[in-house]
Amino acid sequence: MPTSGTSSGRRAACPIWPTCERVGPDTYRFISRERSAGPVSMVARYTARYEGNGVDRIRLESLPVEGDNTDIHGTIVLEGTSENGTRVRLTQTIAPDTPVPRLVQGVIRSFVQREAVASVRGFLGNVRREMETT
Repeated sequence: MPTSGTSSGRRAACPIWPTCERVGPDTYRFISRERSAGPVSMVARYTARYEGNGVDRIRLESLPVEGDNTDIHGTIVLEGTSENGTRVRLTQTIAPDTPVPRLVQGVIRSFVQREAVASVRGFLGNVRREMETT
């Protein structure tokens, strides 16, 4: 499951999530660094439960927790490749609950898309490094 950049000394799973704490069995709370685009800034907060078969599939779903402002759901699938490698397929939807003025929605949309791509690339790069060392 996720690793953390908190005081526990575990490695960060994703650079924009400096806080990741276990709050229950297979359940983690994430708090992002502040991100800004124009007049809008946000700190994403969500709590997600992870369920998997222990082999090749993990499902994640946010839980309704007071103070959280982001819904998330998704699936991580691990697939063997013909080169004795592992392909990681991540499908997720992130829905922040942040009001955005209509005039800046286009700017914010492109910013959010760039940030999402950078975040996923960082996460998958860290997964790759972790898998190569184990």
